[in-house]
Amino acid sequence: MKKLWIPIFALLLWVMILPSPKEASSGQKIGILFSDVINDYSLSTHPGKTSAMTLPYATKPVDVAAKVKYSPINDKALKMYYFYQEAGFSVAKISHDELNSLESLDKYDVIVFPYSVLMNRQQRENVKAYIYGGGNVQILYATARNELAKLAKSPSELDVTPLIFDTLTWVWEWDNLTEIFQSRFIDDVQLRDAVITNTPGVTHPILTKAFEKLGRNSIRLTESANEWYEIVQPWKSTVKPLLVVSNYSWTDKPANIKKGQSGALFALEYGAGRIVHAPFKMYDYVGVGKHEGGWQEDSGKPYTETSGEEDAEAVLSASMEWLLEGSDSFKPRNYNVKLTASNYTANMTPQKSFAVRGTVTAANIGDVPVRGKLRIHVLEADNKVLGKYEKVLVGLSPSPNDISSYAEKFEILLPGSIKDGKYTVKASFEETRHDRTGYVTRAETHTLTKQGNKGTFANFTGFKDIGSGNGHYQNILNAAKIGIITGYRDQTFKPTANVSRLNAMMMLLRAKGTSPSASASLPSSVTDLKKGMYGYDVMATAYKMGLLNLENGLAAKDAPMRRGEMAQALVKGFALQGTSDMVFTDIGTASSYSQYRHIATLYHYRITTGITATLYSPYSPVTRQQFATFIMRSLENTSK
Repeated sequence: MKKLWIPIFALLLWVMILPSPKEASSGQKIGILFSDVINDYSLSTHPGKTSAMTLPYATKPVDVAAKVKYSPINDKALKMYYFYQEAGFSVAKISHDELNSLESLDKYDVIVFPYSVLMNRQQRENVKAYIYGGGNVQILYATARNELAKLAKSPSELDVTPLIFDTLTWVWEWDNLTEIFQSRFIDDVQLRDAVITNTPGVTHPILTKAFEKLGRNSIRLTESANEWYEIVQPWKSTVKPLLVVSNYSWTDKPANIKKGQSGALFALEYGAGRIVHAPFKMYDYVGVGKHEGGWQEDSGKPYTETSGEEDAEAVLSASMEWLLEGSDSFKPRNYNVKLTASNYTANMTPQKSFAVRGTVTAANIGDVPVRGKLRIHVLEADNKVLGKYEKVLVGLSPSPNDISSYAEKFEILLPGSIKDGKYTVKASFEETRHDRTGYVTRAETHTLTKQGNKGTFANFTGFKDIGSGNGHYQNILNAAKIGIITGYRDQTFKPTANVSRLNAMMMLLRAKGTSPSASASLPSSVTDLKKGMYGYDVMATAYKMGLLNLENGLAAKDAPMRRGEMAQALVKGFALQGTSDMVFTDIGTASSYSQYRHIATLYHYRITTGITATLYSPYSPVTRQQFATFIMRSLENTSK
């Protein structure tokens, strides 16, 4: 009788921690990623090599570690699939190819990523957009840390998929997916006899629900074997881990882990979506009732070195319930880089060069990481470059406790024979990875007046008719410093005037860094703008790029830009993607209004929030100040 009672009690306890049938029958859909390419990678081996390659901007070659065989990753996915299926949820298998389509991801209320280590750039971007638009994810260890595009083609090749070889810094450990984790990656560490417990003094709905399922106010997971753990540090001190590594008997990197502080479970919100991130192998603690079908090496049971099965299952179930509840608020990303120029001097050197020197500081004062190319140019009146200086900044953290700013001293040597007169010294920041191109998101400009062997500097003064009390002031100022807007000869901007279709396209092409093409053409049926007329190349280039349509068969360059067509221009101009639940009631449907999806994408990023909470007013004209703001918001949401 005793032998029979023990398993029945264990079964009853296991059932008690699962969601009730009412909770699980809501019709919401959970997708579990099953990736054959990741599974094959887990089973592969590759040699290592010391001093294998020299990374960009490095002085010493780096080692490439040997890739050893892991246990099959699809077994982890299958365990989570059975676990949530047995809990009564509607569960589906997601193939790796579905990551290529944001539309495919949007079919799921929650996506579970168990050790989903390999993704390419577009797949990471799709996952990010999915979450920002209201999707929810459960990330269980080592997701998106390796670059699929660099997957070795044969066992004899080195494994150079770890993203650190591309991003060059742990500030950007997950490349363009990094900001969803809201943390800096610290290191991979090995722990023996690890103990994971709930964080003292931290409350959260996930913990509350887990405690209710367990009938006690404590979580405890232990693992006796040596195992890998990811150590991350949240950017904000207000982000507290729900679980922490509270103890261990040994680690290979004691400097990188702190008992009672290093997190083992995080609950985050990003845009309209939610994220639960477990940077350890939480699935190893879980057991499922279905031990047949589809396993490669596993059997569905908890690993023998682990204890705390009921605790792990309670936390996972509570996490899933929290994710399925969805967020009732929007947590916008805040991209903000500040450039500061200081100690500018200009004078003739003993070698008869005219030297322009100074310091430019780039500081991340937003809440997402930034990276890019810091450039200083000396320009003539026609914007011809006389001299330049460039520095690549591989990563600036949004945390003041990390590397969040960088000051670069520069020297540009110009010919000593340059004429006296006025020049522009422009410092700019192009948001991009070191091996990609991006868009200039910030700039600082100074007028250099050369007279004889010396030069003096004057700050950019802005426009006479724009004051700091104007809600668009900072965006207008940033756009002007970048060179997107130029204003009028009388130093005014005319902020409340409608922006014409031609001027809007001028601004947009400048923001993109695209010059009007002399070879671009409008359809021959267009009668109001012919080749050689003012604005033709701009309008023809914009038309060819799909940034705007003809208006009743005409170019209508002087007509006001309308809010509906503005959405098309910005979405296509900056290749924005993503959709959110539509709140506007005056734009029809996707089938009835051609700009519907473009407006939905702008709203996804909150580039627009409408003229009211429910009205977008697609046929209303856009003012010059509004368009400057829309362009700057779009630029700031292209950062990857």
